[in-house]
Amino acid sequence: MVRQLIFALVAGWLLAACGGSDAPGGTGPGGPDATVSGTVLDQRGLPVEGVVVSDGLLTTLTDESGNYALDSDLSKRRFVQVTIPAAYEIPVKDGIPQFWQRIPEGSTKVRADFTLTARRKAAPRYTILMTADPQIRSRNARYDNFAFHSIDMYEEMCRDLQETAASITDRPVYGISLGDLVHNDMSLYPTYCAGIADFDFPVFNVIGNHDHVQNVATDREAVKKFEEHLGPTCYSVELGELHFIFLDNIIMKNNTLDPNATGAYNDGLSDEVYSWLCNDLKYVDKNKIIMLCAHSSMFRKPDSEPAERDKHGPDYASRLAQYRFVHSWAGHSHINFNYAYSAEEPAAKFPNVESHILARSTGALWLNERISTDGTPRGYLVVDVDGEQISWYYKPSGLGRDRQIRAYAPGAWYSDGYVYANVWNHDARWSEVRYTDSGKDKAGMKRVTAYDGAFVRMADYYNSTQNTATFEPFRTSHMFRILPTAGATQATIETTDRFGEHYTTTLEW
Repeated sequence: MVRQLIFALVAGWLLAACGGSDAPGGTGPGGPDATVSGTVLDQRGLPVEGVVVSDGLLTTLTDESGNYALDSDLSKRRFVQVTIPAAYEIPVKDGIPQFWQRIPEGSTKVRADFTLTARRKAAPRYTILMTADPQIRSRNARYDNFAFHSIDMYEEMCRDLQETAASITDRPVYGISLGDLVHNDMSLYPTYCAGIADFDFPVFNVIGNHDHVQNVATDREAVKKFEEHLGPTCYSVELGELHFIFLDNIIMKNNTLDPNATGAYNDGLSDEVYSWLCNDLKYVDKNKIIMLCAHSSMFRKPDSEPAERDKHGPDYASRLAQYRFVHSWAGHSHINFNYAYSAEEPAAKFPNVESHILARSTGALWLNERISTDGTPRGYLVVDVDGEQISWYYKPSGLGRDRQIRAYAPGAWYSDGYVYANVWNHDARWSEVRYTDSGKDKAGMKRVTAYDGAFVRMADYYNSTQNTATFEPFRTSHMFRILPTAGATQATIETTDRFGEHYTTTLEW
């Protein structure tokens, strides 16, 4: 009883200490009676000093002998995990990174030893294949049979990812999946895992709202199936010169109170997750670039500012403001969206942050069609890293990387006489989108918020052929338009992304 009281007091102090913007971020050094201990060695049996070890709440460092200890409350902890340092390989089994060990239920003491394999040479250059929201459902599921099945589109995505990875032979490849791996059906985790098991690269997974058990009383219960198949929901890793953080920012409500309630949640960080984040960042140099991965965007969305609204939003924003730069990566919204604060706002709220939201990799929800509700094609992001230089492009599934613009002729898709272009990966650091026809030479197109014509047409068709679901297009800010020259019958549209890649498309009418 006394020991449980001490645990409760320590845990409460840690959560309180991390509750404000100037939180110190507690650690969990263990004494002789530590409940969790172990040693981290390399493949030669030599100790590895300075490795961050965590129980999902507390963190500590290995000493010069590779030893560590944590005073963990084992009744509340499920994993012991390490942050793999950049100098070591990512251990992987069936596509899943193996940086963790399970704590057996009912344990009173745990020993968890880790062996790390040193890289033969430094790997500051690598590529990440980043996906979002495959949301696989069974083929006979309701609302998954209007056009294509989500499982089929997931398998198509996996094949395309494998082809892209196979074309990269001079650097490591990693995957990141930004949540909603399944859609409420926990029995489909093995299907998701089978898809990544054939990859020749590890995939770091984020938990989404649909990856939680939907009808249980607590957030802690709701994550159990994800943990059973994929490991911890909050963790970090060093890749090259960057620090990657993966967070569960879905807080499930008590979904047992109302018999009709299911899957209700709030965005943000629970007290425990925020506390772990503080403890992880404690060991990260302030000059580091942070790659922040969560399901729901932790920074700018098209219509809201999570860092001001979500639970612990102001706290984590204040803490991350201390770092050199933060790239926030997320899915959840099913549309593509990029926001560079310092380029979009005269007095940027978060000048060291860029927010990136990925469209659903398997197309519009329920339809699983070729495009999402904002017109972004099915696909994924390819992120190339070289030291601290980060670049990215959108890779449409089944198409080449050069397909970055969809153009619409006047009259056929829109009734206002304009030529429209959808540049789905655009952000404020791209060049002007330019238009050329028989009377205009590289004239700038105006950025507008509008619907994508192809998805409007698609939604109209499916809405007219069934009455069980309604499909709505999304008004997106990556649309551009211009009035063509009178009498023109063809045009060229071009732009250059922020990394110097030039894209062109032509159209006739």
